[in-house]
Amino acid sequence: METRQLESTPGFVIFDLPGAQHYVGEARLGSRLIPGNATMLVRHLTYVFATLEQQRSGASIGLKSDPADAAGAVEALADELADDFSSGRLSTSPGLRLDAELLAPVLAHDQRNLIGNDDRDGISFNHELIGVGAAAAAAGLLGGLDGKRIAIEGFGPAGLGIAREAVSAGATIARVATAKGCANGQLDPVALAEAWLADGEMCVATLSGDSEPAKPWTVWQDDVDVLFCGSKPGAMSGDGASMAGSTPVVAFSSAAVSSKALAVLRAAGTPVAADFVAAAGPALGWWADPVLTHDDLRSATAETVAAVMTETADHDDGPFMAACYRAESFLQTWQDELPFGRPLG
Repeated sequence: METRQLESTPGFVIFDLPGAQHYVGEARLGSRLIPGNATMLVRHLTYVFATLEQQRSGASIGLKSDPADAAGAVEALADELADDFSSGRLSTSPGLRLDAELLAPVLAHDQRNLIGNDDRDGISFNHELIGVGAAAAAAGLLGGLDGKRIAIEGFGPAGLGIAREAVSAGATIARVATAKGCANGQLDPVALAEAWLADGEMCVATLSGDSEPAKPWTVWQDDVDVLFCGSKPGAMSGDGASMAGSTPVVAFSSAAVSSKALAVLRAAGTPVAADFVAAAGPALGWWADPVLTHDDLRSATAETVAAVMTETADHDDGPFMAACYRAESFLQTWQDELPFGRPLG
């Protein structure tokens, strides 16, 4: 993993693997950003590409500026790395404290298929594809979602995508959690969408009605059939894994399961679907033929994730480790050495 310091503005760019066709990752803003905090964000994408058997690599851009200076920092970034952006070698998207408007000087060069940015009833198509993939991963662990009860930690646009897909497959939503709390009950995707779009992370208060939302950590209770997690790297800690017990887990964002949590879950024989499998859908669209439709990419995502789950679900070391072995097998076809560290929080 190479970290290159920017010269025109305080900041850095991380490139995971040498010799990749393309490098992709979020751009983040913050005066105290350090490269080490982005390592697993980068590694997650590297493993996504390896899962899809693409010779591409994760990357990350960190602009070490205050929000008031964001526009100038982005302009400097766009000028300094103009060749990388205009050639398509490096592609980025808005991350921490950056939106599409601020990042416009860089995004103007993005040569990827931007179908993932399309609005799909309040969420982006990228978030919808994460929902499709996460639901397919859960179905691979459970043999289907019909009649199953689910919980979603880290509820937001991707969580709404998961809720819609799971309910359409016959599941019910038992609870959702944000950093502000946990809402319980048989939750409807329409109500979830309305609450999220109106109140953001405070949607759990709206959904709880006259009652106070429960503590966020209560989402890990083991009275559901599958737990989805994705609020942040390491969202599921060892304590959360202990609460989950034997309940299958599907990670849907970068390194959402910590190394301690994975160890606890593996010791309990609990299956875990890897984030870089469940969230592979958006990457399928980035270089897709422009003639492909939303339905085409939904089908490709569901079929790809289902195929990987079929291959890995019954492995003696569990589906997460099996997915790692599978990705690493592809990496060895074009890298002299495997990158150090798997995508775990």
